Amino acid sequence: MNRGLGLALLAVVGGAIGALVAVVALGGGLLGFLWLFVFGDDPWPAWAETVLNLAIPIAGLLLWAIIGWKLWLQLRRRTDPPAAG
Repeated sequence: MNRGLGLALLAVVGGAIGALVAVVALGGGLLGFLWLFVFGDDPWPAWAETVLNLAIPIAGLLLWAIIGWKLWLQLRRRTDPPAAG
């Protein structure tokens, strides 16, 4: 397999895992905060559910891209041969 393709695959999979962990932790924390201090056990307004149903996946995709890109840069920097000169 091509080395660049392998590194890209590692960056994509690693970014997905990192984003999933971050979204579960941050999304769970946000939902817990909203439940404890804002909305409680009462029915949540429809706008809150709509906003959260849009914001959490968008944040996850954005984090996936950011974490994957950072991993790609780190992996590429570690595997590129040093410049002669």
